[in-house]
Amino acid sequence: MTDLQRWTDLALAPLKAAGEALVDFPALLTHERRRVAITGLQRSGKTVFITAFAHALVSAKTQPATKALPFFPWIKKVQDVTLHEVPGIPRFDYEGHLAALQATPPRWPEATRTLSAVRIRIRHEPESFLGRRLSSSATTDVDLVDYPGEWLLDLPLLTQSYEEWSRQGEDLAGAPERADLAAAWRADAARIDLDAPEDARLLRRVGGLYVDYLRACRTERALSFLQPGRFLQPGSTPDDGLFFPVARLDKPKRGSNGAALVARYEAYRRLVRTFYATVFGRLRRQVVLIDVLTALQQGKESFSDLALAVRTIAQSFDDLAPAYLKLLPFTGVDRLALVATKADHVTTDQVRNLAGLLQDMTGALLAGADGFQAIASVRATSEVWNMVDGTSLPFLVGVPAGGTMPKKFHVGVLPGAIPAADGWANVGFRIRTFEPPTIPPGAPLPHLNMDKLLQFLLAP
Repeated sequence: MTDLQRWTDLALAPLKAAGEALVDFPALLTHERRRVAITGLQRSGKTVFITAFAHALVSAKTQPATKALPFFPWIKKVQDVTLHEVPGIPRFDYEGHLAALQATPPRWPEATRTLSAVRIRIRHEPESFLGRRLSSSATTDVDLVDYPGEWLLDLPLLTQSYEEWSRQGEDLAGAPERADLAAAWRADAARIDLDAPEDARLLRRVGGLYVDYLRACRTERALSFLQPGRFLQPGSTPDDGLFFPVARLDKPKRGSNGAALVARYEAYRRLVRTFYATVFGRLRRQVVLIDVLTALQQGKESFSDLALAVRTIAQSFDDLAPAYLKLLPFTGVDRLALVATKADHVTTDQVRNLAGLLQDMTGALLAGADGFQAIASVRATSEVWNMVDGTSLPFLVGVPAGGTMPKKFHVGVLPGAIPAADGWANVGFRIRTFEPPTIPPGAPLPHLNMDKLLQFLLAP
């Protein structure tokens, strides 16, 4: 079975399940399913987040109520918690990633780069009066679906024609921070005769130059807004499926180079649409993890590009909601969480500023939304206050990457809003990378604000 066939089958599964539920009334009251799709822009800590999310649910039964995360709606009624596969999706290696965090010495788990998922099945006392009359036990399945952040950047393509996407792509390529990296593919693309019969070899060569440009933007300039996202994953797109922006294309002739580019773009959009129909098949919640701190430290260009990606993603979810409701009647993203990770890399008095930076990235979009959060999935630092020149200042305490002993660091002040154009030179903030904390056997994972985020995601 091909990926496309598997995704199509999965996209239809919610409709079949809903139809079955209509004839199984008791199941409606005693068996609930929830799906949370989780992705992140590069270096955002997605694997650690999903591991911590799953661990909070798995350990809810065994942890005393005083230590368990208070978000858990069934905390006093849990009977059993088990892990399962999500049909048709490779299993997220929760056990392996947790073992890395709990090892001696602990280590951060390897990043996940492909689609995976895990189902946490919670058996608990029924919550409703009628449910308790029908059964002594109810089941809630929480599906955590992990997909690459690069794929998230393909979402805006669903509302753009090839012409619109090309204009945007060429405008970006002409920006000062990208122009030199884009020169090779732009020069060759400009020489293509768009009305000439399709030359697959030529399109493959120029398409390869375009992929090289995207990769250079990511590795050399730490840029984030790179489309199509799957082009950044080796082997994800065949050479005869590559395309690139050509804004001068107008009404291409059948069988021409121009027509081939449009056809490849539309085929890619169908792939994206099918994938998101699958991921959103039973989705009510979407999490987007964002490494705001690294982009801030790398400077104005990197931060501005990340802000463009965040705004575009937020706008796409807003624009596409009605379309998905028409495509799949039982579908809808009713909660979108935009999450700044690595909040343990700043002192607690700066966490509010970190969330404010993220919210400022979206501009007027999602104004007043509850889904802006700043968290540490697994907290690697603690905090102390020391006197410096007669002033009490907060310091982080943690084991620096590659080290074995904890040290104290003063990281500076984080701006609570995007700096003005002439204010970047005054950003006196420096982040560091830390080793994971030592976690005693059976202890909950230390965190920062995970309880607030999971409450937002799992509350009815």
